[in-house]
Amino acid sequence: MRDREVNSQDIGPEGFTGGLLEKEWAPCRHGCPVHADVRTYIEHAASGDLAGAIDVIREQLPFAAVCGRICHHPCEDNCRREEVDEPVAIREVKRFVAETQGAQGASLHPIGAPSGKKVAIIGAGPSGMSAALELAKYGHSPVVFDRDSVAGGIPATTIPAYRLPPDSVRMDVEWICAHGVELRLGVDIGNDVTIEHLLVSEGFDSVLIAAGLSFSRKLPIAGADHHRAYPVLDYLQTVKKGKRPDIGDDVVVIGAGDVAMDAARTSVRLGAENVKILCLENEEEIPAYEWELREAREEGVEVIQRRGPVRIKTDSKNAIIGLEARKVTRVFDEAGNFSPQYDDSDVVEVSADTVIFAIGQAPDPGYAAGSALEVDERGRISWNPDTCQTDIENIFACGEIVTPPGSVVEACESGKTAAKAIDSFLSGTKIDLGKEFPREIESLPERNAENIISRDRMPVPTLSPEKRKCSFSSFQSTYVPDVAVSEARRCMSCGGGAEVLIDKCSACLTCLRVCPFDAPVVTDVAEIASEGCQACGICEAECPSNAIVMKRYDRDCLKVKTKQAIDAGSDVVAYIGGFRASAAEWRGECGDELPGMAEIYLTATASVGVSDLLYAFEIGAKGVLVIPCSSGNDRYPMVAARTGRRVAQARKLLAESGIDASALLMAEAADEGRSAVVSILKDFMNNNSFQK
Repeated sequence: MRDREVNSQDIGPEGFTGGLLEKEWAPCRHGCPVHADVRTYIEHAASGDLAGAIDVIREQLPFAAVCGRICHHPCEDNCRREEVDEPVAIREVKRFVAETQGAQGASLHPIGAPSGKKVAIIGAGPSGMSAALELAKYGHSPVVFDRDSVAGGIPATTIPAYRLPPDSVRMDVEWICAHGVELRLGVDIGNDVTIEHLLVSEGFDSVLIAAGLSFSRKLPIAGADHHRAYPVLDYLQTVKKGKRPDIGDDVVVIGAGDVAMDAARTSVRLGAENVKILCLENEEEIPAYEWELREAREEGVEVIQRRGPVRIKTDSKNAIIGLEARKVTRVFDEAGNFSPQYDDSDVVEVSADTVIFAIGQAPDPGYAAGSALEVDERGRISWNPDTCQTDIENIFACGEIVTPPGSVVEACESGKTAAKAIDSFLSGTKIDLGKEFPREIESLPERNAENIISRDRMPVPTLSPEKRKCSFSSFQSTYVPDVAVSEARRCMSCGGGAEVLIDKCSACLTCLRVCPFDAPVVTDVAEIASEGCQACGICEAECPSNAIVMKRYDRDCLKVKTKQAIDAGSDVVAYIGGFRASAAEWRGECGDELPGMAEIYLTATASVGVSDLLYAFEIGAKGVLVIPCSSGNDRYPMVAARTGRRVAQARKLLAESGIDASALLMAEAADEGRSAVVSILKDFMNNNSFQK
C-alpha cells in the first residue's frame, strides 16, 4: 500500500517540486536541533553557489560560523552515507561556507511590519540572540542586555580560541544585529537595572530570560577555597581575556565533560608540564565527545578514571602539593541516575599544584533581584515548557537557565521556540508550540547501497599535537574551495530524488530497467522510494510517459537555463558533468570561457533527456555539446553510457528533421580537467559548419 500518491496537480503546470521536498526529510535534517535543510545547502556548496548555501544555512541557524567550528554535528551522526563509507563532513562544509561568506555574504531575512511591541532579552548568548532575531522577523523590537562587554555568551567569553576563533562569533552576531536587534552590553540586570524597571519604566511589553549557566560549581572538600583551586569558567574566561591565571606545572582538572577538556588543553597551552583529568567515570561513561577526549590525549593530557576527589592537600606554606582521591565503585544506579558510590579504603594521592573544578555549571539568579520572580535554592525559576512562560505571564525563559545543558545549536532552537511563544502572547493568540515534522527517510537498503560508488571523506588539515599545544591559534584549518565542493559532492541528495506522477505512469518498466540503484518497484504504477533513490535523474530522462520528476530541481529547469543562455546571445550550449569540476567552472569564473559558448554544469549528465537536447535547437542553438565524465569517474554508475544513448537518439531525430547531426556531439572528458574540456569546446566550435 502506498503511503502517499503524487500526481501532476502536486507540481502544477510550472513543474515546481519544492512542495514535494517537504513531504519527507532526510535523517540529517531530522537530527539537526534547528532542522536546517542540510541536503539543500550541501547541494548549493557542491555547485560552488556559496551565497545560496549560506542563505539556506542561516534560514534556520543564526550561529552558522560558530556551529561550523564547535557543533557536535548530530546531522553527521545521522548521515545515510555512513552506510556506504563515511558520513559527509557537513560541519566542515558549513564552516567553509560561513567563513568564506562572512557576515556580509548572507542575505538578511525579511522583517515583519512593526508591531510596536518591545521585548527585553537578558543574555546575549546563542539562545538569547537567536530569539532576538526571530522577534525582529516577527516585527517586534528586541533589545538584548548582557553584563559582558561582548555579545555571544559562552562562545565569545569562554570557549578557547584554538577551538573557536573570535571572528567566528563576531560574524554571527553582526549578521543578527543587522536585522535591527539592539545590543546593550555591560548592563547587569538585577544590579544595574531590574526586570521591574524594564517593564514599568522603560515600557517593555515582555522580558525573555536567556541568562544561561554562568557560575561554576566547586566541591565542598578541604582546600577548595585555595587561590589555585579555580572554578572552570573563571579560569577559561581569564584566559579568553588575554590574561594568565596563576598556575604551576602540575595541573589537575576535576571532571570529564567538554569544558573539562577545554580547561586541560588550555593548561597545556599555558605551559603546564603535567596536566591530568580526574574523573568518576570509566572510558565508556566519560561525557566528553570522543574527539575532544582523543585530542586532549594527543596533546599529552593524562586521564585518571574512577577516582573521586577527597581533599586538596597543602604544605606548611599553604601551597597545593596534591589531591587525595578515592576509588569509585559506580557512577550510575540501575535506573541510570547519577548516584556515585565509593570505596573509602582505597585512596591515592595525585600530585598537583593547581586544581580546576569542571564539575558543572549553575545559574546566577542575580537577574531576578528586585522582581516578583520566584527563584529556588538552585537558582532555577518556574517555567512551563509548553509556553516558555515563567510564573509571570509576560516573562519568558529559554536556554540552559531552564533546559538541560546542551550545545550551541540546541540553544538556538530553544531561543527560536521562545520567540514564537512571545509572538503569540504579544499578538493575543494562544501559545501553541506543538511541532509535527515530515516523515523521516529510513535506512539505505543493502541492495541499493551495493551500487553506490564509494568516495573517501576529505580530511581537514589539522596541526600536529606538538605544534598545536604551543598556540591558542585555531588548530584546524578550513577547507579550500575545491576540497569543500568535492566533499559536498559526497552527499547522496537523500529525499531529492525521483517521484512518480501516478496520473501519467503507464507501468512500462523503463525506470526499473534503467535504474542503476535498483530503486523502482512497479505494480499498477511505478513507485520509487526515497530510501533507495540516489537522485541521478536517469529515470526522469528516459521515462517515455514523462511521468517522473526530480524533487531537488523543478521540472524543465534545464530548458529554462538553456533558454536563458540562448537569450543572452550564446549560439552553442555545452552540458557538462560537474562532478569533477571546480567551483570556478560551475560559476563560469575561469577566465577562459569561449565567446558564444554557454557552459551549463550539471551534477551529472544523467538527467539530460532527448527532449532537452532537441529543445536547444528549437529555440535557436546552432550546436550542442554534451561532456560527461568518463565511465567510473562520475558520481553515478552508467552515466556516460546512458547519456550516449540519448545523444545518439537525438542525433537520429535531428537528421530526420534535416538538421546536420554533427551539430550535436558527445565527448567523455569532464573528469580530465579544465584544459581538456576547453580543448574539446574549441574543437567543436572550430570544426562545425555553424561557425562558417
